[in-house]
Amino acid sequence: NGAEVVDFDWTDAKCYDSVLKGVKTVFCSLPHMEAHQDAFTRFLVSCKEHKIEHFVKISFLHKDEYRKNVPLAHFHNVCDELLEQAPKSSRINFTILATSHLMSTPLLTQGELLTKEHKYVTASYGMGVDYVSPNDVADAAMVVLFDRKTHRNKTYSLTARPITDREVARQLSIAYGVEIKHIELGYHDYVKSVESRGLPHWLVKDSAAFEKVKASGIDEDPKLYTKDLENLIGR
Repeated sequence: NGAEVVDFDWTDAKCYDSVLKGVKTVFCSLPHMEAHQDAFTRFLVSCKEHKIEHFVKISFLHKDEYRKNVPLAHFHNVCDELLEQAPKSSRINFTILATSHLMSTPLLTQGELLTKEHKYVTASYGMGVDYVSPNDVADAAMVVLFDRKTHRNKTYSLTARPITDREVARQLSIAYGVEIKHIELGYHDYVKSVESRGLPHWLVKDSAAFEKVKASGIDEDPKLYTKDLENLIGR
């Protein structure tokens, strides 16, 4: 019959009980928001109380370079550690799908720049970036959701081949049917560019931090890459 759509608010713990009633499996994709760590902790406690059996969470790669430099990645890794302890005190089994830069990120922070000014602004200094398709992550999620026994209490690192932002701009040009100019800025100018778009401070901070990680060249390290995504979805 398809999925039932319900009202849900991460910041309102009062709604957790009604949302989780009768539920056995949770698929969790936390949005960019303030106070997300407190929200996740409260939600996980509620999941334990409601005897959730399988908790599938989207996260960031468990790499020190991400954790030390990107606040949102650090937060997700901390939440993952809480989730990994859950089987010791509840019926929860977990599966963590950890990835790096989603291809949808430019649309989140640069939507109007792309559609109105036809610009793609970065500060990655020409380094290769580990962009992963959200569609592939969704396919991996479907695999683990339908086979809980095989994938319970496991963490997968979902990676792809590195691609430069210059090539991303070329692919965006094809997708939009108009030339998207790649604008390469220094870190501080990039921060000013993001701030000028009126985005929340915490989103500016995370966006700038990810550019710093991209510029570090970590995504070009062969040791970063696994076959987890290929093994899960067969491509």
